[in-house]
Amino acid sequence: MKIIADTHLGHSNILLYEPIRIQKAKIEGYEDFDKFLINWLNDHLKKDDEVLHLGDVAFRDNYKLAKKLNGKITLIKGNHDKQAHIEFYKSIGWRVIEDIEIKIKNFDKSYLDYLKYKYDKKTLSKTACLVKDINGKRILFSHYPVFNNNPYDEKYQKVTELLQEIFNICNCDINIHGHTHSYCVNDKRCINACLEVNDFMPIEI
Repeated sequence: MKIIADTHLGHSNILLYEPIRIQKAKIEGYEDFDKFLINWLNDHLKKDDEVLHLGDVAFRDNYKLAKKLNGKITLIKGNHDKQAHIEFYKSIGWRVIEDIEIKIKNFDKSYLDYLKYKYDKKTLSKTACLVKDINGKRILFSHYPVFNNNPYDEKYQKVTELLQEIFNICNCDINIHGHTHSYCVNDKRCINACLEVNDFMPIEI
């Protein structure tokens, strides 16, 4: 499985917040970041690769650029993945995780009913995630980091609380996340899959 996060295709403002994007594109001989990113990722993703995208594929009306990406893609919904985008991704064969998906043995599904009772619908709708055992580690994949100390993300505090509860209920070892771009949260259990901290390469498990 290969993992990417926060492609943000067509998002001009992210180029201001994360100048490393333009720098990398220019080093590789591109003036257009989206063209660079699609070609760069496709150099490292085969058409039959299993790819997990941890959210924020594209911005506004640029979501159709996603069809140019290689791989059999599963998307965990991020905060910029709007419903029209999601319907398009499904139409080109992507699988989209829009809620809490737990794929571990002997999991008591009554915990999900408890979480749906405890948290409001708005928080639940933002908390798409996948829990899965891989190579002897129990991993929680999510867009938002589970242990987030970034003051910018205070508005997502309820989402963080819910993710922490899922992490603890499932006895997870690791959280692989997106959302924070070049900012890395101060917790060794969190692995940042954002392009900016991985030389715009997929993480491979």
